Amino acid sequence: MRGPLKVFSHAKVNLFLEVLAKRPDGYHDLETLFERISLADEITLSRAQAGIRVSSDSSQIPKGPKNLAYRAAKLLKETYGLKQGIVIRIKKRIPLAAGLGGGSSNAAATLIGLNKLWHLKLSKERLSELGAVLGSDVPFFILDSRFALGRGRGEILRTVKAPRVKIWHCLVTPAFGISTKKAYEDLDRMLLAPPPVWSAAADRLQHNRNKQVVGLTPTSANVRILLHSIQKGRLETLEKLLTNSLEHALNNRVIEISEIKKDLKHHGAMACLLSGSGSTVFGIFKSKKDASHAARFLRKTGRKIFVASTF
Repeated sequence: MRGPLKVFSHAKVNLFLEVLAKRPDGYHDLETLFERISLADEITLSRAQAGIRVSSDSSQIPKGPKNLAYRAAKLLKETYGLKQGIVIRIKKRIPLAAGLGGGSSNAAATLIGLNKLWHLKLSKERLSELGAVLGSDVPFFILDSRFALGRGRGEILRTVKAPRVKIWHCLVTPAFGISTKKAYEDLDRMLLAPPPVWSAAADRLQHNRNKQVVGLTPTSANVRILLHSIQKGRLETLEKLLTNSLEHALNNRVIEISEIKKDLKHHGAMACLLSGSGSTVFGIFKSKKDASHAARFLRKTGRKIFVASTF
């Protein structure tokens, strides 16, 4: 391939995210259910004689070594002793620090694209290994699966087959972003000093912490039921099954998350949840029409609103 290569970099939401315990390496063991959605950035990869250059229509993303797409290209060049350069242009649609995996998806798309552009012939398994070096969510985007169950840091994956299921979402992103590191720090602090009134989810978190759970754990009953509901298309049962440990921690600090959930439910969401570490909250709707109807009203709040579906 001689000319530029264009690849799409899709977002994700977490339909289930339960933090099990903090690991000795500082990361957290977790269990999560990823859903890839249609919201996507567009990445164009163009050959260059040397070096790595990142450009974007967004002034918010870093253009140098802090950019995950840059780091993906650098990792390939250093691992395989490659001399050729690359220009990475990112047309940004996925909001930053929003819990939608935009940076990780950009890294995965860059690895996949450069593997093709540079004729490296690396297997998907090898790309996933490289992706895990860059971030816990990167392997999911390399997997090329609509749904996947993630364990460990989220990088140990099992494809979930639900070929006929298409979930429609209205995504609401407030003006502020949330650092993933800060979200986990909030969770750790909360577990060290739980408030007087706490939830069953927090009790499970504390129980797991006390047991010093590390490595893989059996899939919980809740996530098994959730998987079954999704595979059967029983979206009306999801409200009581969606879980995010990080949301419980952030609700104490970010009141707007609760307000967004109320707004989504008021406009017809069957269920809603914070995605990842936030700040985006997604609602689940019966149809594109229902999601679009909610979006029309919610845009009046001044927040970023997206309608997207399983992809």
